Amino acid sequence: MTDLFLLIFVLFISSGTGQMIVGADMTTEFCNGSIKLYSAFGEVAVFTEVQSKMMIKAHTALVEGCGCYRLYERKNYRGRSYHANRREEHHIGLRRVKSLALVPCFWWI
Repeated sequence: MTDLFLLIFVLFISSGTGQMIVGADMTTEFCNGSIKLYSAFGEVAVFTEVQSKMMIKAHTALVEGCGCYRLYERKNYRGRSYHANRREEHHIGLRRVKSLALVPCFWWI
Protein backbone atom coordinates (compact mmCIF):
# COMPACT_ATOMS: atom_id res chain seq x y z
CA MET A 1 0.00 0.00 0.00
CA THR A 2 2.86 2.40 0.84
CA ASP A 3 4.58 1.62 -2.46
CA LEU A 4 1.38 2.37 -4.38
CA PHE A 5 0.98 5.68 -2.56
CA LEU A 6 4.61 6.59 -3.30
CA LEU A 7 4.20 5.74 -6.99
CA ILE A 8 1.05 7.87 -7.28
CA PHE A 9 2.79 10.73 -5.48
CA VAL A 10 5.80 10.60 -7.82
CA LEU A 11 3.56 10.49 -10.91
CA PHE A 12 1.56 13.43 -9.59
CA ILE A 13 4.71 15.49 -8.97
CA SER A 14 6.29 14.70 -12.33
CA SER A 15 3.17 15.58 -14.34
CA GLY A 16 3.65 19.36 -13.82
CA THR A 17 4.79 21.78 -16.51
CA GLY A 18 8.05 22.64 -14.80
CA GLN A 19 7.22 26.28 -14.14
CA MET A 20 7.45 27.87 -10.75
CA ILE A 21 5.66 31.08 -9.89
CA VAL A 22 8.12 33.49 -8.31
CA GLY A 23 6.02 36.65 -8.29
CA ALA A 24 2.68 38.05 -9.28
CA ASP A 25 3.37 37.79 -13.00
CA MET A 26 6.84 36.25 -13.35
CA THR A 27 7.91 32.68 -13.97
CA THR A 28 11.45 31.35 -14.09
CA GLU A 29 10.98 30.35 -17.74
CA PHE A 30 11.03 33.98 -18.98
CA CYS A 31 13.58 35.54 -16.68
CA ASN A 32 15.46 38.61 -17.92
CA GLY A 33 17.54 39.98 -15.10
CA SER A 34 21.02 41.23 -14.38
CA ILE A 35 23.42 41.77 -11.53
CA LYS A 36 25.57 44.88 -11.12
CA LEU A 37 28.81 44.57 -9.17
CA TYR A 38 30.19 47.78 -7.63
CA SER A 39 33.79 48.27 -6.54
CA ALA A 40 34.86 50.49 -3.65
CA PHE A 41 35.90 53.12 -6.21
CA GLY A 42 32.48 53.31 -7.89
CA GLU A 43 33.28 51.13 -10.91
CA VAL A 44 30.32 49.10 -12.20
CA ALA A 45 30.22 45.79 -14.07
CA VAL A 46 26.89 44.40 -15.35
CA PHE A 47 26.30 40.68 -15.99
CA THR A 48 23.28 38.85 -17.43
CA GLU A 49 24.73 35.34 -17.73
CA VAL A 50 27.13 33.00 -15.98
CA GLN A 51 30.86 33.74 -15.84
CA SER A 52 33.33 30.99 -14.95
CA LYS A 53 36.46 33.19 -15.07
CA MET A 54 36.52 36.87 -14.18
CA MET A 55 38.19 39.16 -11.64
CA ILE A 56 36.36 41.97 -9.87
CA LYS A 57 37.06 43.44 -6.46
CA ALA A 58 33.44 44.18 -5.66
CA HIS A 59 31.99 45.07 -2.29
CA THR A 60 28.31 45.45 -3.22
CA ALA A 61 25.98 43.86 -5.74
CA LEU A 62 22.59 44.98 -7.04
CA VAL A 63 20.16 42.43 -8.50
CA GLU A 64 17.77 43.87 -11.08
CA GLY A 65 14.84 42.14 -12.75
CA CYS A 66 14.29 38.50 -11.97
CA GLY A 67 16.94 35.91 -11.28
CA CYS A 68 19.21 34.88 -8.44
CA TYR A 69 22.96 34.72 -8.51
CA ARG A 70 25.73 33.01 -6.55
CA LEU A 71 29.04 34.90 -6.49
CA TYR A 72 32.25 32.94 -5.88
CA GLU A 73 35.68 34.05 -4.64
CA ARG A 74 37.47 31.59 -6.92
CA LYS A 75 37.13 30.76 -10.62
CA ASN A 76 35.04 27.82 -11.86
CA TYR A 77 32.43 28.25 -9.09
CA ARG A 78 34.67 27.33 -6.15
CA GLY A 79 35.60 28.88 -2.84
CA ARG A 80 33.55 31.05 -0.51
CA SER A 81 30.32 32.26 -2.05
CA TYR A 82 27.45 34.68 -1.57
CA HIS A 83 23.85 34.05 -2.65
CA ALA A 84 22.14 37.18 -4.01
CA ASN A 85 18.48 36.18 -4.03
CA ARG A 86 16.53 39.42 -3.73
CA ARG A 87 16.12 42.54 -5.86
CA GLU A 88 18.09 44.83 -3.61
CA GLU A 89 21.61 45.97 -2.81
CA HIS A 90 23.79 43.29 -1.21
CA HIS A 91 27.00 43.80 0.78
CA ILE A 92 28.65 40.62 -0.40
CA GLY A 93 31.57 40.28 2.03
CA LEU A 94 33.91 38.64 -0.49
CA ARG A 95 37.43 39.94 -1.20
CA ARG A 96 36.96 39.45 -4.94
CA VAL A 97 34.53 37.81 -7.36
CA LYS A 98 36.13 35.40 -9.83
CA SER A 99 33.01 33.57 -11.05
CA LEU A 100 29.25 33.93 -10.89
CA ALA A 101 26.38 31.53 -11.53
CA LEU A 102 22.71 32.04 -12.26
CA VAL A 103 20.94 29.80 -9.73
CA PRO A 104 17.32 28.88 -8.95
CA CYS A 105 15.55 31.33 -6.68
CA PHE A 106 14.37 30.07 -3.32
CA TRP A 107 12.47 32.95 -1.76
CA TRP A 108 12.25 31.36 1.70
CA ILE A 109 16.04 31.52 2.25
